[in-house]
Amino acid sequence: MAEDKQFGTRLRELRVQAHLTQRELAEKIGVDFSYLSKMENGVLPPPSEKVLLKLAEALGADEDELFALAGKIPNDIAQLLKHREALQFLRSGHARKKVLAKKGEGTSVMKEFKKLPKLVRTYKSFARVAVAALLVVAVGTSLWFAAPLPVKALDISYPSLPSSGTLGSQYTFTLTVDIASTDLLPVDHIDLEIYNASNPSSYKVTLANLPLADSALSAHTITEGSSSGTAQVSASATAWGYGTGSRTGYGYRDPEGWGYHTISGTTGGYGYGTSPFTGVTASITYTVKWTPPSGWPSGSYRVKAYVYADSTDKFSGTSSSFSLAAAAPTSTTEPPAPAPEPVVAPLADVVDPSGVFTETFTHESADGKVEINIDDGTTGTTATGEPLSEITITRVADPPDPPASAESIGLTYDLGPTGATFDPPLTLTFTYSAARIPSGTSPESLTIAYYDEDTGTWIELGAEDITVDPVTNTITARVSHFTYFTVIAFTEPAVFEVSSLNISPTEVDIAKGVNISINVANVGDLSDSHEVVLTIDGVITAVKRVTVAGHTVETVTFTVIKGAAGDYSVMVNGLAGAFTVRPVATLAPAPPAPKQTIVVSPLPTVPSASSAPPAPPVTPAPMPTPVWLLVIIGLVTAGIVGFVLWFFAFRREY
Repeated sequence: MAEDKQFGTRLRELRVQAHLTQRELAEKIGVDFSYLSKMENGVLPPPSEKVLLKLAEALGADEDELFALAGKIPNDIAQLLKHREALQFLRSGHARKKVLAKKGEGTSVMKEFKKLPKLVRTYKSFARVAVAALLVVAVGTSLWFAAPLPVKALDISYPSLPSSGTLGSQYTFTLTVDIASTDLLPVDHIDLEIYNASNPSSYKVTLANLPLADSALSAHTITEGSSSGTAQVSASATAWGYGTGSRTGYGYRDPEGWGYHTISGTTGGYGYGTSPFTGVTASITYTVKWTPPSGWPSGSYRVKAYVYADSTDKFSGTSSSFSLAAAAPTSTTEPPAPAPEPVVAPLADVVDPSGVFTETFTHESADGKVEINIDDGTTGTTATGEPLSEITITRVADPPDPPASAESIGLTYDLGPTGATFDPPLTLTFTYSAARIPSGTSPESLTIAYYDEDTGTWIELGAEDITVDPVTNTITARVSHFTYFTVIAFTEPAVFEVSSLNISPTEVDIAKGVNISINVANVGDLSDSHEVVLTIDGVITAVKRVTVAGHTVETVTFTVIKGAAGDYSVMVNGLAGAFTVRPVATLAPAPPAPKQTIVVSPLPTVPSASSAPPAPPVTPAPMPTPVWLLVIIGLVTAGIVGFVLWFFAFRREY
């Protein structure tokens, strides 16, 4: 422990001399600053050779000094000592020194040694033997500790992590989880966090349960909700699949740090996909595209991945920091609208005398944000039933207010002539601005509404008539008459309703899982998160937070395992249920065997010895080795080893 504190004290001195903070030094060598702090305080032992080399480079320190303080032999020296030729060379040099000594004062020294009493010389010989034995032990120990550190069974890295990005714009990086051996099988699930280094509790993104197989790029739910931006994730795996294996291995586990860790349990999980799980690294790489909120603070951010072996035991890996800066200020208001003059399209060449369109007709507004498409064969007439002679699109300068708990996304347009009808309906397409969508509202919830002048209200079109394309920022509807039209976003706050508590199965054996699920519906318009609390026998057992978009339903499932028989009551957000754990079945004693009547029959005639078949040869059992023989063998072996040691290391030099 004293060596650990000596190393930590010197490490702190070198860091202060280099004018580096613990966080800055930790970033340079790729470790967590808390690990560095524990080393400086002597709580953790000195690190591996790899980390020592990085420390020496970052601090401009002497590598040999750090290795000496850490009590380690550099790998190159350890490898040199493993070669017989190197050892022979060192011994030959030692022998030459002894020869040179004999040419000087060596002879007189040996003569004086001979003059000593025999008992004294005997003790000195024993001392030489003891010193030599200690040297042998020291060299052997050095070679042992100079062996390479165990290969990390699990490694988390970030091959592609841009050093900077812009708030409000997409930030893309990759994450790779490698399993170099089967020690840390299996992987139960993988979570990912992105957080502000200065205020991680307030500005954090959690992507739970990343895909554990090849997966195309798709939207991934953010646990904190849309207030933390949006994310897309894809996965690419190599030699990866579902398997079983040991749960002991070398990696970084929270909160213990790097080292060998044992995880209880033997259930299956993801990792090596094919038996016998050796010979190649199994890995899975994630590509993450995250769009951070534009309102988040500028500064340093980090990514941290958690690899779970079960519901609690986890290994983690933190990226280096990257910076996110605010985007250059831009105007979010609509550009000045053109003067509300109608854009007129004559129909003389495309409509016959009965009002039937003889070819496909397209017309758009002056700003290009509204487009009308009419198929040939469509009949269009005025409010009085006359064939249409023209179609107009006019921006409304002073439109009616939108409905309560709703916002108009963009401008309102008057399609004319007012009251015109079409059979079958025509196609109306709006191009909307994504920046105008209220926070918490998904583009898919947008709708097109028309104004009813008779009632003075906005009426939304049915969902079956609406198609939203978030990629092109367009919304399309089928309409059969002309009036005011606009794009509406409803903004009723989230309102949650829970239902359909399901417990399956309701009776299980001890240590078997019970799945408890419940549906969470958001009957409001805005997306938000809701907390689901599971209580068993009045005690809170688990809590999950689920994000539910407006007018959608999400299912939340808990898995419960009980080790004692009995009846258990369940309560999930006010919904009650129960399940039973059956006791372990005991084997009933075997019924007594029925009494049997033994009938004695006359003995058969025994054949003579000469006619009996020969008995099979009996193989004698091997005799155990006598103890006295083992003692003699041990003494002879010890004598030979002692003689060889004396002959090569302690023979007389005169």
